[in-house]
Amino acid sequence: MNHRRLTILYGSQSGTAQDLAEQIWRDSKLYHLQGMVLAMDDYNVSNLIEERFVVLVCSTYGQGEEPDNMKKFWKFLLRKSLPIGSLRGLHFGVLGLGDSRYPKFNYVAKRLHKRLVQLGGNALLSVGLCDDQHDLGYGAVFMPWIKNFWSKLIDLCPIPDGFSKLAVSPREYRWEVEKTSEQPKEISVDMYDEIMFDNQFITEVEANTRTTAEDHFQDVRLITFPKKHVTWKAGDVVYVRPENSPEAVTRLFELFLEHGLNWYKETVIKIQEIDSEMPVPSILNKPLPLSILAQQYWDLSAIPRARAFAVLARTCSDDLEREKLQDLSSYEGQEDLFSYANRPRRSILEVLQDFPHACRSLNLPALFELFQPIKARPFSIASAAASGKLKILVAVIEYRTKLKQPRLGLCSNWLKGLQPGKQIRVWTRKGTFQLPVDTTTPIVMVGPGTGLAPFCAILQERELLVNVRESGPLVLFFGCRNSQADFHCEQDLRRMERSGLLVLHCAFSRDQQEKVYVQHLIRNHGDLMKKLLMEQNGIFLVSGSSKNMPEAVREALAEAIGNSLYVDEMLKNERYQEETWA
Repeated sequence: MNHRRLTILYGSQSGTAQDLAEQIWRDSKLYHLQGMVLAMDDYNVSNLIEERFVVLVCSTYGQGEEPDNMKKFWKFLLRKSLPIGSLRGLHFGVLGLGDSRYPKFNYVAKRLHKRLVQLGGNALLSVGLCDDQHDLGYGAVFMPWIKNFWSKLIDLCPIPDGFSKLAVSPREYRWEVEKTSEQPKEISVDMYDEIMFDNQFITEVEANTRTTAEDHFQDVRLITFPKKHVTWKAGDVVYVRPENSPEAVTRLFELFLEHGLNWYKETVIKIQEIDSEMPVPSILNKPLPLSILAQQYWDLSAIPRARAFAVLARTCSDDLEREKLQDLSSYEGQEDLFSYANRPRRSILEVLQDFPHACRSLNLPALFELFQPIKARPFSIASAAASGKLKILVAVIEYRTKLKQPRLGLCSNWLKGLQPGKQIRVWTRKGTFQLPVDTTTPIVMVGPGTGLAPFCAILQERELLVNVRESGPLVLFFGCRNSQADFHCEQDLRRMERSGLLVLHCAFSRDQQEKVYVQHLIRNHGDLMKKLLMEQNGIFLVSGSSKNMPEAVREALAEAIGNSLYVDEMLKNERYQEETWA
């Protein structure tokens, strides 16, 4: 059966595409298929010509950019020297992960699918376009798409005689996990201290300042770090990897104790691979105490996906609980899953509390299926490297749902709690904004709320490195609720305004009876927009929440200049750029 090989490749920026790729790999074992699951850049792309079956899962972020671990793979595929028809023996499927609020929705998956066809590849089915905005999340497209994929694949590559489709994957768990008496040589404070990559450095908190009034409903923090040895450019981002709160870690071990599970903070485990197709990541390839995993690796606040419920159902001893868990993990039960988990933002810890029999039946390998790894989060750098400081502007996430306890954003609340002197590991990466090399090019910036952050870096870079008289026009439309409550970085912006570096337009939505937003101000400055964008060929940058603001701003600019086709052309030529987040 060695010829029955399915290679599964992923390009993943935040980890979701990798999760889905690994799920496809597990499901492939139901059909007795073999094959690796790898990041695209870890795969020797020159071997693609020899593959018969491949499934590719990739996300899109920023201005239609491919993930970092897909860049070398994609660059190779774009070579003009590749013969048309070189992949005629390949049968493939492409699954994309995106957000329909972005102009270039699933742009990477669409381009990848098209390029593979150009090279002679045979698409087993249309490209799958998962949308994070769907009520049921990515599962709404993923589940029917993968069901169709298996049907097409097995038509071409039938299960061998004497075998039948399995009911349960023999690779339900990634790895074998066992308690061990082998102690770590050193229990490091940071389990990632041996992982090295470009632009990574350890820094310490210099200041953690609230930028909103104490009585304002939202807590926003300006956090300052010394620059250290790494540099960056305006528009770049810095990644931080948060840790779980002490309360969440304590609650996890309380659940273990309540359900008779003999796992304690000091319990040391060892992880071994079951199958070479799913190797153990180097970060886990050593004895580790459960306390370190619970603090730094498992995301205890994550909303569980359908797979977590399938894992809980597998060993659950209670019929009613098992039936409910199976329903929540099925395609037919996705609306129930959304109502139970996604809508109220129920965490995996709360799920374990709701299903005591399933919790009582857990084994150690299941923990690595239930808990998603904590993902690093990017933040726009809000300062110029020339200032000697690295700053980020962070809105602390806290809100209520129908659940009793308020929902707390893992990373923002962790950052909020960092005290001066606290050391953390960070790394910088190129951002999505493509800024003009010519500093005389006009830049119009729209940054309500913490969307202001990348523009602080742009403005400070111009202030420190370019003579005001030699700088092109810089216009900022900033929006917040109240001039006295949440006007972030006001002193810096007013100073730049007084110096003539910046033209500042502020929309304080609650300072008058009628609400005023940035899009209203843009409509009121049509002549200025025509001059800077149409006559002087300037660029237009938007940063902030992806909910309603970006679309409202696009419409406002089209009205202001009286030409929606011109705005479309700016988007196409990347003179109109958006950096937005959910």
